[in-house]
Amino acid sequence: MKLNDLGLDTAVAAADECACFTLRKTARTVSHVFDQILRPIDLRSGQYIILLGIRILERPTIQELASLAWLDRSALSRNLRPLERQGLIRIDPGRDRRTRRISLTRSGKDKLVAGYPLWKEAQAATRNIIGPQTFGRLMDV
Repeated sequence: MKLNDLGLDTAVAAADECACFTLRKTARTVSHVFDQILRPIDLRSGQYIILLGIRILERPTIQELASLAWLDRSALSRNLRPLERQGLIRIDPGRDRRTRRISLTRSGKDKLVAGYPLWKEAQAATRNIIGPQTFGRLMDV
């Protein structure tokens, strides 16, 4: 099949019906809302979620946190570096040389607490943007 074989109408219909395209577009929109609202605490949405994950798991290994966040270990490591540079997390050796444990510093805990009202605001904004029923279905999925 050549590009000319795929008519413009077919391409537009495929994009309109594509679950992947629609979900990625929605995810970027939601991330943008959270990023804007979390801006006063100098964190992006993904960074705040990582701090939440560390809080939930209590000194997780990189693999444990990667599994919770649905990230591969290298992507998570790239996301951890700025948090470590900002003094929000500490990465210590685990029981053996292959593992490392991540913990929140006092500053990280303070940032997590400071961000919680903003996170709630971003949740409400997202619910308003996509509508309460769609929001509920999304959370169910």
